[in-house]
Amino acid sequence: MTPTVLLIDENDAVTEIVKALLVRNGYSVEVLRPGANVLEYLAEKPVDVIVSDVQAGNGNAYQLARSIRSDPATADIPLVYLTAGASLEDEFEAYLSGADAFITKPFRARDLLAAIDNVLNRKPLSTSSGRLAVVQEVARVLACVADERHRLVRQAMKQAGFELDFETALDRAFSRIDRERFHLLICDTTKDPNAIAQVREFVSHFALAIPVVFLHGKDQAPRVPANDPQFVTLRLPATPVELAEKVRKAILEFGGLP
Repeated sequence: MTPTVLLIDENDAVTEIVKALLVRNGYSVEVLRPGANVLEYLAEKPVDVIVSDVQAGNGNAYQLARSIRSDPATADIPLVYLTAGASLEDEFEAYLSGADAFITKPFRARDLLAAIDNVLNRKPLSTSSGRLAVVQEVARVLACVADERHRLVRQAMKQAGFELDFETALDRAFSRIDRERFHLLICDTTKDPNAIAQVREFVSHFALAIPVVFLHGKDQAPRVPANDPQFVTLRLPATPVELAEKVRKAILEFGGLP
């Protein structure tokens, strides 16, 4: 059964971004605006988890949490707070009111997904703020490329000494990046001319710190910001050595190897 998330946030842009993230990762999403009567809504339409900005509930989500916890019909619904406040007092107040998780904005997609997964399965969070500690021995690269590029990419990543995974479609690649840690994305623009815009929109939504290498044909040079280490281009045909160097340089310049 698909879990249902009730999303409460006054920011329309944030709501649409988070809704798209959750739908992409297998959740059904209902949206309420701050000020709506949440208890009345829950009486009509039960949900599996609530994700709420702390400004919701007539400006007092903490009181909203207390109301949810005091009603036997809703007391067991997990509650995840999203907040721009990062102080210990904010976090303490959130948990004291009955929250199950506390995520500080801006947040990474995988942090929110992990928090929701954990509260649904009643698992303890890895830290008080739900941040995930990920340890990697080598860099991980995700490639969304045409089948004929697989050999090139595989040989290049072998030379670079990096782990490699392939995905067949960008939406599946985005879902993987939502939940897992990758150090670089290789995107084949000859496979999908709209890939550049899709990738740039995706990484900007959550300010994702992942460099991208765009593979392109002779007459398809991608329009990317000049001198931006996050977006690198490589013209095809290319050798495995050239691709390995591009990938290694992009990771080093953008944030360094793990």
